[in-house]
Amino acid sequence: MLIPGIIIVFAVLSCIVSIKGYEYWNESSSDTVQMVAICVIAVGVLGFSEPLWLRFLPRDTLNRFELPNTLDADRFTAPDGHVFIVSTSILHVQRYGSEGFENGFFFVGGGKHSSAAVSASGNLVICSSSRREMITYTPDGDEIPPRKPCWDGFEGSFSYYPSSAKVPGIAFNLFSALAVPLWHPYVGIMILMFGVAILKDLSPRKREVP
Repeated sequence: MLIPGIIIVFAVLSCIVSIKGYEYWNESSSDTVQMVAICVIAVGVLGFSEPLWLRFLPRDTLNRFELPNTLDADRFTAPDGHVFIVSTSILHVQRYGSEGFENGFFFVGGGKHSSAAVSASGNLVICSSSRREMITYTPDGDEIPPRKPCWDGFEGSFSYYPSSAKVPGIAFNLFSALAVPLWHPYVGIMILMFGVAILKDLSPRKREVP
């Protein structure tokens, strides 16, 4: 419960700080609807900035906690039947087996056009477009040196192997499955825009009140 607790506390503190900041700059108290709108904006920012603050959480604990698989995640099956879910938008990988989630880890670099594959030995190979280098990871997330130019000497297949691994659409973990703002940074942006729209809609109404 450490990771969900940290995220919930972070979200609550973001709401409080945002509300106090809004009241300070507008020199007026916020009503209930305004406070809800400001909290929605804060949660949206939390979701949008997920790739940044996730890296400040305890790494060992985080690697054992199932995060939401982002909506644009790619699926790769290893020769032994394990499945890797690569969420490029947050630079994160999760491994699943016959019992479900096993572990997760962050990878270096990334970029919008990163690509990945599984080697013949079952390692995960990621080519970062931003760094223009190929990085190999063990199933546990340990990097295997040396780094090489993308796909230089790669021995593997982009095809899928048969697998009995249990893989969810978003997450088996109930907290992660319900943590909609963390499904993808773009979802965070949409939530943020929704909160801004509510706040802008309230502003003219408050000015009309005598």
